[in-house]
Amino acid sequence: FSVRWKMPRRHVSTITGYKYLFFLDVVIGNLKVATLYRVSVGAYGWAGEGRPSMPRDISTEKCMPPAPPTQPKVVPVSDTELALSWQHGESEGSAPVLYFLVAYIRPEMDTEWMYIREPVESNSMVLKGLIPETEYQFVIRAVNAHGISPPSSADTGSGDYDVYISNSDSKDEDGFEIDDSDYDVFIEEVSHLLCSAPTTPPPVVPSPSPSVTPWKGERPRVYDVPCDETVCPPDSFCINDYDTGGSRCHCNLGRQGDFCSEGLTVNFPKFYGYSHMTFEPLKNSYQSFQISLEFKAEAEDGLLLYCGENEHGRGDFTSLALVRGKLHYRFNCGTGAAQIVSDSSIVIGQWHRVTIFRDGMNGWLRLDNDTPVSGRSQGQYTKITFRTPLFLGGAPNAYWLVRAVGTNRGFQGCMQSLTVNSKAIDIRPWPKGNALSGADIGECSNSVCEKVTCANGGICFANRADGFICLCPLGYKGFLCEESFLLSLPQFNESMYSYASAPWPQPSHNYLSFMEFEMTFQPTNPDGTLLYTDDAASRDFLSISLVGGYVEFRFDCGSGATIIRSEEAVATDVWHELRVSRTAKNGILQVDNQRPVEGMAEGAFTQIKCSSPLYIGGVPNYDITKTSAGALRPFSGTVQKITLNDRTIELNPGQAFGVNVLNADHPCVENPCANGGTCRPKWDGYDCDCTLGYDGKHCQKAVTESIEIPQFTGRSYLTYDNRDILKRVSGSRTNMFMRFKSTSKDGLLLWRGDSPMRANSDYLSLGLQDGALIFSYNLGSGAATVVINGTFSDGKWHRVKAVRDGQSGKLTVDDYGAKTGRSPGKMRQLNINGDLYIGGMKEIALHTNRQYMRGLVGCISHFTLATDYHLSLVDDAADGKNINTCTN
Repeated sequence: FSVRWKMPRRHVSTITGYKYLFFLDVVIGNLKVATLYRVSVGAYGWAGEGRPSMPRDISTEKCMPPAPPTQPKVVPVSDTELALSWQHGESEGSAPVLYFLVAYIRPEMDTEWMYIREPVESNSMVLKGLIPETEYQFVIRAVNAHGISPPSSADTGSGDYDVYISNSDSKDEDGFEIDDSDYDVFIEEVSHLLCSAPTTPPPVVPSPSPSVTPWKGERPRVYDVPCDETVCPPDSFCINDYDTGGSRCHCNLGRQGDFCSEGLTVNFPKFYGYSHMTFEPLKNSYQSFQISLEFKAEAEDGLLLYCGENEHGRGDFTSLALVRGKLHYRFNCGTGAAQIVSDSSIVIGQWHRVTIFRDGMNGWLRLDNDTPVSGRSQGQYTKITFRTPLFLGGAPNAYWLVRAVGTNRGFQGCMQSLTVNSKAIDIRPWPKGNALSGADIGECSNSVCEKVTCANGGICFANRADGFICLCPLGYKGFLCEESFLLSLPQFNESMYSYASAPWPQPSHNYLSFMEFEMTFQPTNPDGTLLYTDDAASRDFLSISLVGGYVEFRFDCGSGATIIRSEEAVATDVWHELRVSRTAKNGILQVDNQRPVEGMAEGAFTQIKCSSPLYIGGVPNYDITKTSAGALRPFSGTVQKITLNDRTIELNPGQAFGVNVLNADHPCVENPCANGGTCRPKWDGYDCDCTLGYDGKHCQKAVTESIEIPQFTGRSYLTYDNRDILKRVSGSRTNMFMRFKSTSKDGLLLWRGDSPMRANSDYLSLGLQDGALIFSYNLGSGAATVVINGTFSDGKWHRVKAVRDGQSGKLTVDDYGAKTGRSPGKMRQLNINGDLYIGGMKEIALHTNRQYMRGLVGCISHFTLATDYHLSLVDDAADGKNINTCTN
């Protein structure tokens, strides 16, 4: 190739030549695998060879597929069993072998090689279920992280197996059938094979960790050997099947598929006749209990529930079973069982609700709305000892229970609710629910949403085994989310799976070390998640929840969580106010007028970083919340207000997201405030914030007369944006005068500052704090505060004059002596961009950095700037709220 270039247009000296640079990539081949090499680079030219670079050690990897295993050795074990063994192939540079694949062919019957689906991790195996008097040939292939080896030689010794390969399209590159056919062949791995004498069966030791399941389809395979000789795949376990004299492998609760390798979310369990679920033993039920169960059966026989002194039905127990279509309720206090049978039969495929009750020796059974059927146990004993788990839908030893409960079959069908002693038992798997374990449990609601379309972005969700609801986004409601509405006062409902999420008001770094939440809420349930947020990449989280009626504030800075719990429970259907704050790893919780409770997180970390939004009323997925956060279920009730560091969290559909959040039953939902007024909820009541020029409870009265002396209510303010006014409240000098009267010890008279306020932002303020008059300002290098103590909340008029000249300030009130002050640092100018507020302001706590929490309750007159600039307080205002004419 050639390279051309042009002489620069401008150069300050004569060019005598050009130098060009280039980069070169060199590929070094023929290296040995898994070998350490040391590499350095040196340059050379006409002047000789340069100094080499610093050497770098580089190792080549083992990145080749494995070599073929050795020819398998075959040892007959019985007429239907063969033992195979083989060795690793010699392969330099191959990564470690992960497992082996075994293929076989029957030359007299097959034209294609068939893989046995189960991979083998050891160098030997036993194949069972072979056809007697049939010739088999076997080959082995090894698999590692980089590929599959060629096949081994066939066990005939010739290695010539190509004659059996057909032209099927579903083969791999070596001609083997990829899809397993339905031959009844399964394997058992062995740790060692003795093959010195073909007539002596080798000792077989089952592998402790088999890799796949030996069955296909929904029903697990039933073996003709007991569990002691059966190898089950991971995520499954073996139960002896005494009906057949063999055993059965069952998928653990939450697993499904041929290999039990697929996850399954169980909300409404499905039972197949060989399934069961386990819960904690019945507690506090030895004398009396009441249990309700909702089910839909697919067969007329099956065990619904069992709990007793042992798992074989001997001694104390209680049970509920279907026997030929009728419900059989039995219990035994130790001296003879009661047998209570329903008058009516169940209807297959129809939902039923059954309730059983026992008190001492007496009990009754009720199916749906039928008249209860009563019965009595034999003997004189009145108490039942419960030691076994509560089994639902079957039992691991159901075979032995037939005499006690009336059937040895498991239940076939669906269940969707269980109540024990008036307490709802969550039948989902732990930790979401109360189910501790299970065997071959399916999910009844899998097909519920197949033909449902929710409108406006709604999502279909199965809330019953055969029912659904639409999860409607914020601003939509209705059966199919077809109706839009304006969300103003959010109400959450656990049964509707409600929650909302809002973005953080400011970037997350503003909340690393300090957060303060305030919330006004009315619960209808004593449990639920009020607020939750966390970090997906760490342990950090923060949550506020109701647990048994108590408020719990939990957080983790990354090195250990803390739980701060209210001293008293909160009542349902009553309004409550809570405040939680966290500074570093210290937290404070206060609920209503209860004593504040403090706590400290464990460890040394002091910051919380949250990557998730703020979840309110619940979360979209409880499976991925932090375990120690205690966020287990949605909140039910109304959230009237929530603020973070004095910033109101709004659930506007444009910014927030949510599911099935409706409006509460509250007057503000209909906006009773007229003429642009804003409804402010206050528990069950409300106030209207009226625009300038309107007054009355609902802002219905127009103010027709000019207001010369405005009256402020604590929620009032006047704002000014005229440049002639603002320039007199900035710069190097400020002179202000006003008359005021107040009936409250706290209230803002005047404020001008940047928005939002930051550390050392410029501001100037005048107001009442705990009865004292405060003149304060910051020029950017620290605040100055001038205080005059007196009785200024007496409802009488007072004159106040505040003057600032550079850093110096002076405050005079009535005939009190003047007070002076001086701001620190070197800044002398007041540089402010915000408007001027009189009598209060919007979000006053936020914009004053909590110096003031409310506006003035009183009146202001004769407001003058720079000694001669008189303001008409109402006429010159750009905006205002809740302004009326001052009386007296």
